[in-house]
Amino acid sequence: MHYKVLIAGDNIKSVTVLRKSLELFTHEFTVFTTISSKIDENVNSVEWPDIIILYFDDIIDKGMKALSLIKGNQKTKTIPVLMITDFISYNVQKAITAGADDFIRKPIERIELMIRIKYLIQRNRLYLENLKHSEELKKLSLVADKSDNSVLITNAVGELEWVNKAFERIYEYSMEDFKGRYGNKLQEISHKFSEAMSKCRKDRKWMVYENCWVTRNGNKKWIQTSLTPIIADNDVITNFIAVETDITPLKLAEERLRDQNQDLVDITVSVEQINKKLEEKQKEVTQQKKLMEEQKKLADNLLKNIFPYDIAEQLKLKGYAIPKHYRLVSIMFTDFAGFAKLSDKLSVHDLIRELSMYFEKFDLITTEHFIEKIKTIGDSYMCAGGLPIRNRSNPIDTALAALEIQKFVKESNREKELKSQPKWELRLGIHTGEVIAGVIGRSKMAYDIWGDAVNTASRMESNGEANKINISGSTYKHVKKYFDCTYRGKIDVRNKGQIDMYFLNRLKKEYCTDNEGIVPNSTFKRILSEY
Repeated sequence: MHYKVLIAGDNIKSVTVLRKSLELFTHEFTVFTTISSKIDENVNSVEWPDIIILYFDDIIDKGMKALSLIKGNQKTKTIPVLMITDFISYNVQKAITAGADDFIRKPIERIELMIRIKYLIQRNRLYLENLKHSEELKKLSLVADKSDNSVLITNAVGELEWVNKAFERIYEYSMEDFKGRYGNKLQEISHKFSEAMSKCRKDRKWMVYENCWVTRNGNKKWIQTSLTPIIADNDVITNFIAVETDITPLKLAEERLRDQNQDLVDITVSVEQINKKLEEKQKEVTQQKKLMEEQKKLADNLLKNIFPYDIAEQLKLKGYAIPKHYRLVSIMFTDFAGFAKLSDKLSVHDLIRELSMYFEKFDLITTEHFIEKIKTIGDSYMCAGGLPIRNRSNPIDTALAALEIQKFVKESNREKELKSQPKWELRLGIHTGEVIAGVIGRSKMAYDIWGDAVNTASRMESNGEANKINISGSTYKHVKKYFDCTYRGKIDVRNKGQIDMYFLNRLKKEYCTDNEGIVPNSTFKRILSEY
């Protein structure tokens, strides 16, 4: 593994000597140097170093200013900082309080410096992975009970409601034993939990903290907790989820390194043990990340199957989708004539199987013509072209899809006739007009369309004939140039008065490649592509 190291100081000669020392000792490091006044631009120039070493003769003034500059910047505050200083307890305490992650005293032992650099980088990467992991957990409603991390769920006031199996392994208590020993309210048991819960309420986001705990068997453990508020649609916090990791090995490793007076061989052995534990933790994080990605993928696929793509994305990001107005939409309704009689002739199982077969084929055909399926109501199938992505070709697209659907139903009936099975005869109606489309409500949401054009399209179907395609005068105006149609005259429609209706027969001969007038030729495809 290769690491980028930035050395900053007020003595360029000392900084250069340290850089050459590291580069000669190992090829694992790429080392950059800067003086304190240029630390900002140099951090950017090395594309974010893995670690920053502060090597200042004047640690109280310039060194602390550089540390403050790094930790005060949102982009650099997560980069680990190793300070080189004389071993004065006041200086060390002040540096650690200001945000330094570790220190090494002068004179510098090169091997110890290299080990500390590697350890800080690896520890920081694990820490960032844990933060990222906590953010991902915010998107999930529950964590799998088989997780190696302890998971606690509380109500809105911090009362413990549920824990997973790993809780008992970390705390050495079952939930009931824990509540019997300490009570039910975590904010009264743990000051850190109470502070974190208050901050989550204020900031409306997750936070991470560490706490020291002594188990019932007297074992001292360091536990890192990611606390996430669960916020309902009305912006009220209903629960808190705490995901806890036993980081005792890391804490013990930090204490050993801070108090290190062993020889270099012992230091190397200790670091190897820590690296092994870090690798194990990394594997755990990777496995959990993979599980979350799989669960997220399943949720995304479910949304995309229920809603159009852009509507699904809006619901994921905002939790709602704003209805839109569409000026040109072609709505298609289909209905099987004599469906009640078919119900008498077929078993429920066969009836549903046949209906599903037809609707699956309709889905394939409409998708190929950029038409959005809206819903099915009994044996009726409803779809619309020209939404959610607007286009001017939707009357033609819908007409082509209608021809293919009727062709499929007719071919299916020829096969049924040979087998002496009851035929399914389809009425199909199309109307072009204005609609409002979107998702409304909060429960059992569905993408739907509204407007007078929807009612008119339904009347086109109900006033049509079996095995034919009945279109309104509005649709006819858009398709008459390319399709052969038969004028039916003005037909009385309930609540609508008289409406011009046409039977859509086929594509005109100059625009198709087949005798039935269903398959467009290259000339027609070129015309359609210009819409």
